[in-house]
Amino acid sequence: MKIFVTGGSGFLGSELIERLLREGNIVYGLSRNSQTATNFKKKGVIPVEGDFSNISNWEKSLQEMDAVIHCAAPVEFWGKWELFENDIVNVTKNLLQASDRNRVKRFIYISSESVLQDKKPLLDIEETFPYPQEPNSFYGKSKMLAEKEILNYQGSVHCIILRPTFIWGKGVKALDTMIEKIKSNQFMWINKGVCPIETVHVKNVVHAIVLSLTKGNNKSIYNITDDSPTTAKEFLSSLIETKGIKVPDKNMPGFIASLAAVTVEFFWKLFGINSAPPLSKFELSFVYMPRRYNIQKIKNELGYKPIISIAEGLIEMKA
Repeated sequence: MKIFVTGGSGFLGSELIERLLREGNIVYGLSRNSQTATNFKKKGVIPVEGDFSNISNWEKSLQEMDAVIHCAAPVEFWGKWELFENDIVNVTKNLLQASDRNRVKRFIYISSESVLQDKKPLLDIEETFPYPQEPNSFYGKSKMLAEKEILNYQGSVHCIILRPTFIWGKGVKALDTMIEKIKSNQFMWINKGVCPIETVHVKNVVHAIVLSLTKGNNKSIYNITDDSPTTAKEFLSSLIETKGIKVPDKNMPGFIASLAAVTVEFFWKLFGINSAPPLSKFELSFVYMPRRYNIQKIKNELGYKPIISIAEGLIEMKA
């Protein structure tokens, strides 16, 4: 297959490209600079130089691709709304339209569980669960609006939306952030870390993407998890300990943490502070909002089954 990947130099994109090449596909990757293009060539990827501000300059490279896989998105959870609206909502809409104009057969969008996160627990959630009125982060809101652009699009390209939970694995940058917080004495559990959460290993996300290249109904959304619900403390402790670091037992009651996050965000916005606050509602929800997803749909329609367990993934990270 001929496949075009955005975000190919990122955590998920790199893993995806490796598997696509290993399985004999012809892979094109969007490269914003010469260094990325050089790295792509070394791997066997055909670079398409350009960025999302000038799609019209390079969209002919999309002609008759079997699939466009849109992984690229700013990995930021704080900032001005205009950044998220432009880099996630508008980019997705423009890339989808360009794909359709160039007769791309399938458009696969990597979304996020954050589209559903506001203040309420998300337990046993299926893909038909309604969007919240306002997600608790600009990241979640922009991903939600990008999903809606795809669902409302009236073109001929076949669209699939994949909605992973927290993506982890060897090289995940979120782990570095957690370690920094521990070293600076800022890390603590909320309500003792007993909150149920769901995760998905990067190889399992890639597996779901590969399955969606040939399976899945048009404009369908699919939740992706490791199919192994855990708790915040159980998983994150194990993840951090792969780096040989012991996690402190410091704890804060949830109601105090919620009040602190709301207060901190208020003052950050009031004074127009550009740097990320030490505590945000989105960060808090990661360890404090109960989440458990039903993935029967992706099992039934795509034949998905995790190819690596949490235990196996942790062993791989230790090695």
